[in-house]
Amino acid sequence: MTYYDDLTKDKKRVNSFKRAIYEKTSGITYDLGTGSGILAQLAANHAKKVYALEQNPFIIKSTKKNLSKYDNIELIKTDASRYEFPEKADTIICEMLDTALIDEEQVPVINNAHKYIKEDTVFIPKSVYSTVEIISTNINHITYYEDNIPEYISLSDEIKYHSISFQDVICEKVNVEISINIMKAGKINALKITTYTILTDNIILEPTPMLNPPIIVPVDCMDVDVDDEIIINMEYIMGGGLNTLKTNIRRNK
Repeated sequence: MTYYDDLTKDKKRVNSFKRAIYEKTSGITYDLGTGSGILAQLAANHAKKVYALEQNPFIIKSTKKNLSKYDNIELIKTDASRYEFPEKADTIICEMLDTALIDEEQVPVINNAHKYIKEDTVFIPKSVYSTVEIISTNINHITYYEDNIPEYISLSDEIKYHSISFQDVICEKVNVEISINIMKAGKINALKITTYTILTDNIILEPTPMLNPPIIVPVDCMDVDVDDEIIINMEYIMGGGLNTLKTNIRRNK
């Protein structure tokens, strides 16, 4: 089974995108980073034409087969962050998502797409927002939180720290300072970052097995008590990779 098979079998992810695509898709549609082509297939039922873009040479052959029965889908092997759209877009679908948009190219791809949009172009998803939570765990390296692993103890509330709309050109650099009050005494040694996807005004998608699993990020250890105020400084480049993620914490005295 391939990564793309796993994506297709994530029913919560697929069904949520299906609802959004059926509700919002029309006219000239671009599916940026089409992968196996499943979202392009859904869009073809409502669009005049779908341009399905994919650059991965290891998936393109099977994608072509998957899309072969659709007369209104054109599969194009290209880098979506550099592609010159032949027509203005009525709908843009882009599921190149990752937690905090760090390790996938959603943001540079969407920024390129903004050269070819109309005043009323619809983006699916519409926006995302990310949260951070102070935790105690037993890991000492960046890892994704999947299937309740690794175990952790939450020491704070989950705080929203960043949001972006894909309907706007996006600054790829994130540099934030966040203040969080401790709710449970213990030893801080990590942060948990979670991203939520707003597909439409009515469809908000939490992390699923194959969409935006939270990231656990180690920080310097610190003993804390209830009501301590902790300042988190965090920076990264969306689309730049996890190696761009830098964090530090301090107690606000």
